[in-house]
Amino acid sequence: MKATVSANFKKYAKKTIVSIAVFAVTYLFLLFFAVGVTFLFGWLGIQLFLLYPSFYTGIACLGLMATGLTVLFFLIKFVFASNKIDTSHLTEITQEEEPALFATIYYVARTVETNLPKRVFLSSDVNAAVFYNSNFWSMFLPVPKNLQIGVGLINSTTQQELIAILAHEFGHFSQRSMKVGTYVYQANQVIYNMLYRNESLDNTFQSWANATGYAAPFIAISIFIIKQIQRILKKLYTYLNLNYMALSREMEFHADEIAAHVAGSQALADSLLRINFASSALESVLAFYDQKTKENIKSENIYPEHQFVMNTFAERHQYLIENGLPKIDLTTIRKYNKSKLNLENQWASHPSDEERIHALSKLNISKDKVASDHAILLLSQDAQITKAISDKLFSTITYESTPSALSLSLFKESFTAEFRKHQFDPMFNDFYDNNEPILTDLADNNEKEIDLTFEDLFSNQKMDMLYTYASAQSDKFMVEAIVEGNIDLKTFDYDGIKYNKKDAPQVLEQINHEVTTLQDQIKESNKQVYSYFLNLATHQNRKDEFLRHYQEYATAHEKHQEQLRLHNQLCEGTQFIFVTTPFEEISDKLKALQEPVSLLRKKLTHVLEQPDLRLQFSAEALPSIQKFIDNELVYFEANEYISENLEVLFTNINEYRVIIDNTYFTSKKNYLQSLIKLEKNIDMLSTVS
Repeated sequence: MKATVSANFKKYAKKTIVSIAVFAVTYLFLLFFAVGVTFLFGWLGIQLFLLYPSFYTGIACLGLMATGLTVLFFLIKFVFASNKIDTSHLTEITQEEEPALFATIYYVARTVETNLPKRVFLSSDVNAAVFYNSNFWSMFLPVPKNLQIGVGLINSTTQQELIAILAHEFGHFSQRSMKVGTYVYQANQVIYNMLYRNESLDNTFQSWANATGYAAPFIAISIFIIKQIQRILKKLYTYLNLNYMALSREMEFHADEIAAHVAGSQALADSLLRINFASSALESVLAFYDQKTKENIKSENIYPEHQFVMNTFAERHQYLIENGLPKIDLTTIRKYNKSKLNLENQWASHPSDEERIHALSKLNISKDKVASDHAILLLSQDAQITKAISDKLFSTITYESTPSALSLSLFKESFTAEFRKHQFDPMFNDFYDNNEPILTDLADNNEKEIDLTFEDLFSNQKMDMLYTYASAQSDKFMVEAIVEGNIDLKTFDYDGIKYNKKDAPQVLEQINHEVTTLQDQIKESNKQVYSYFLNLATHQNRKDEFLRHYQEYATAHEKHQEQLRLHNQLCEGTQFIFVTTPFEEISDKLKALQEPVSLLRKKLTHVLEQPDLRLQFSAEALPSIQKFIDNELVYFEANEYISENLEVLFTNINEYRVIIDNTYFTSKKNYLQSLIKLEKNIDMLSTVS
């Protein structure tokens, strides 16, 4: 199959080839330098020994020769390095075991005109990849490639979509034009190995130091020369990587085009739009069982559960179900992301899903025959392999006793209960997920009639306002980073207009105005909601009850804000631990932490005294919490951090955040449920009348 090579692909391929040439020339120069140093140091050592033969000059001779050889080895060690992929977490399958799946793989390989994979593995996740064990010689010798397919992916695609994804993966290796990617990848690996994988050299230096104290000056000389070489290589790595990342983006578009020719544009677009959703659903299943570990409960098979959770989430977000799978279109992505800011990220190796889908729609390649059946049907033996993959996943978890498997029906019941417990009523249309209905001027909100219905108050237009506000806040953060110089770029786009870096303050002013306007609109919406329900409660003779519920919630909100301030103070106050800090500063900063840590201890003591709140702590965290409460822990002593005590501190800070968020969520949900009761009660009264 011959896919069109875009002008951008050609442009970045040329740039990348130039960068590889620069790398090759620079490397050869450094190599000749290292050879010269080796001969020079060897010659000097021999001459020194011949002129002044003694034990010490003999040591110096050997040391100089070893120094030169060490520098030379540093520059050629990558030739012997290899990158071997760990497959212990994967399950290999054969054609005899899974004939239908292999038939699909063979069809894709033939159509794309590439070699069949040497081995095929199944993983547990929502992903697919072609991988191989690589080394320096991979640039010149053919390397057999393996295919990994996630059962989570098979579980969340149609057969046509799976064909499209496999064609994309094979497409990376089927075209001669993609070979440049292999060269630049290996060049990157070479530099990376020289910069960051120096265990063998470190071990050599350590063995020298252990063997004799005379090695110290020669180790210092070796390290000095190697560090100078690394300084050059770091600049080269940045230069090469910039071009590689840009080319990688074009390679993704190229592989997408190949996939579109095989399976059609729509199949790949649909799978791209669903993959993140499916991944989130699978993560939710695994998070559910993470909470069940202390109860010694595991899954009978996570993949039917994964399917159930996908459909549950789809129902919650009002997505259509097509071919047994949630149908997600591009408007869904745009619904949540209303950013007007576009920064061309030269460090991004992949284009965004939206960019890829836009390119696929421009190709507009359709297929008459579409395999719309669920891809999971390709697995044989009633998909027993899915249970085997699920069991393998849970075999890595340590249980206190032999775990019992939760049936699908019990999972559905338990997950649904947990899901609803942590969700606000869907009647609110997610309006309160990231919006706090707190008013600062209650006196201005009387019982006047407002010309809005419940549906008006929580319409999609209101949600768009909240999503626009969230995106504007994100844009503001990014442009502030540009103004402060934390993001280095020459130009950027905002609202379809290209700006230079010097224009960032002007754009920031524009965004700030938009943020303020949206804040005012959200405040007005919250006032309207309050007035609507105050009026409703008054007509139902439940005004005092409504005001009491609101005041309870407002008190909980104020308390939560106070608790968050303590949590933020602790997080900010411990940041110095994660960076290099002078000893005297560490002592001062720990003294400044004493008051907030003491307050945290009091807060957690109060929580433990309340049985309903104590139950919210995980069993694993309770001993750490008790230790923190019962002891004045020391975190730094004899110029060393005490890691065990710091771990206790951070566990308590994190658990405190969990408990205050859960408590606040419950208060907010109770208040919102009281509003739903008022709305449903008026509906009942209307029906009766």
